[in-house]
Amino acid sequence: MFKLLLIKNDASRTYDITPITESITWDSNLSMMSAMEFQVIWVDMERFFPKNPCDLGDVVMLMEDDEEVYRGIIVTEGRSGRAAINYTVYDYAWYLGKSKSVYQFNKIAASDAISKILKDFGMLIGKVPSMNTPIDEIYLEKSPAEIIEDILQKHERRTGKRFNAELRKGKIYFDEIKDLVVKGTFRLADNLGNRDVMSVPLEADRTRTIESMRNRVKILIEREDSQYEIAASVQNDSLIKKFGLLEDTYKIDAEDAAKAREVARILLGRLARLQETNTLRLMGDSAVKAGRLLDVNEPITGMSGRYMIMTAKHTVSNQIHTMDLELVLPEEVK
Repeated sequence: MFKLLLIKNDASRTYDITPITESITWDSNLSMMSAMEFQVIWVDMERFFPKNPCDLGDVVMLMEDDEEVYRGIIVTEGRSGRAAINYTVYDYAWYLGKSKSVYQFNKIAASDAISKILKDFGMLIGKVPSMNTPIDEIYLEKSPAEIIEDILQKHERRTGKRFNAELRKGKIYFDEIKDLVVKGTFRLADNLGNRDVMSVPLEADRTRTIESMRNRVKILIEREDSQYEIAASVQNDSLIKKFGLLEDTYKIDAEDAAKAREVARILLGRLARLQETNTLRLMGDSAVKAGRLLDVNEPITGMSGRYMIMTAKHTVSNQIHTMDLELVLPEEVK
């Protein structure tokens, strides 16, 4: 059973607004911020109907069986005549995207740089794992979210490790994606057992393409005379023979020259392959989020194997929970 709670921004009162709420949707993608939308039934005869307590800046919490699913701030209200009032809610990472700041890091560890930014902006930290990639960068007029994303990308190119950032119960967590395997389940009724969401797919679409394939990767290093030198070049000969040469180049710092071939190998492993963009509509499980890995076996479209969830949009209407997922092969995410 889902319940939607409203906490006034001065913490003076808490309301259960479930009875006056129509459908609820929330989504996540491979950015730190996630969003929720809900509609409140509105009539102009308050003596016959509960008063709407929602206002901008209030906190909204979505609960499922006493477990918190989502927490965020109302940032937008939309009214149109006597239609239901639409509210848009963002989690606390919204603040990281709306501010602009300046940071200068002098070869400090990536995890230390990220932790400093989060603490400066009052974010509660759940977990920032050790990331030893040195960050030697000046960030001007960038949002904290943009800076953190750039730091994560630098660490990924150096190590091949990809992290997902998300808020859970008001705290921000960074987890390595390879560890985030999820198996969605649902129950048709309280007196029935859990079933795998893949046992009854509602809709499925699959697209395969070579448009973004790259089968040769070159790594460039800039020397002091502003000349570029090829530090490493790796290729997949079988894919070149089958599909033709598709090349990409990347620039790294001169001090990382020793790692050039390893960087090239990591990038080629991600790019030298067919790409898939797939969508699934399934019965819902709140644990299924963007950045998770999901094992799929869908015989109609031929989807089979482990996929990464790029986006997850959940909908609850009349207590029926469904979700729409966009899936890709894990190595395709940039």
